[in-house]
Amino acid sequence: MEKTKYILIGAGGHASVVASAIEAMKQEIDCVFDSNESITHMDGIQNKGDYSPAQFPTAKLILAMGDNAVRKRLATTVQHEIGTVIHPSAVVDRLVSVGVGSQILHGAIINRRSVVGNHCIVNTKASIDHDCIIEDFVHIAPGATLCGNVIVGEGTLIGAGATLMPNITIGKNVTVGAGTVVTTSLQDNVTCVGVPGKIIYHE
Repeated sequence: MEKTKYILIGAGGHASVVASAIEAMKQEIDCVFDSNESITHMDGIQNKGDYSPAQFPTAKLILAMGDNAVRKRLATTVQHEIGTVIHPSAVVDRLVSVGVGSQILHGAIINRRSVVGNHCIVNTKASIDHDCIIEDFVHIAPGATLCGNVIVGEGTLIGAGATLMPNITIGKNVTVGAGTVVTTSLQDNVTCVGVPGKIIYHE
């Protein structure tokens, strides 16, 4: 079977993890694009500098940076077909929907009837239980746990090791700090930290 070819925008630490997942999928990476001229290669993969849609036109593109706002901005400008990455060690139930551009990384779990939107990151060993809805451009950081029936709004960051209790809704562009335990719903544009979580900033 012919291998799928990928290109990545981004050559930082997150991109390296995405590359690892693609390699574990037994697929190939043609190049990375990163405007940082000091980076010539990433893990042996050539950096071609600024993104060019004319290069590798049949490859699938992944926006390989952890910043939700940057992924959202770039998603409106790229002209390649968008790929999806699911590491072989991830457990994704057959009744889960995963959107284009999303990255389900090493050891992540997504349980039955959950929906993951476009250009999301479900990072290393993150766990999303049943019937959750993850909107576009969300980042679920390593080791975070979402209990059942949780909704996470567009552009939100759920920090490493955070826990979201069942049946709550997290608004858009929210930051949930690492290790936070969220017990109630959160409105848009807030930062929540602590155990239990408390809002410390509202835009």
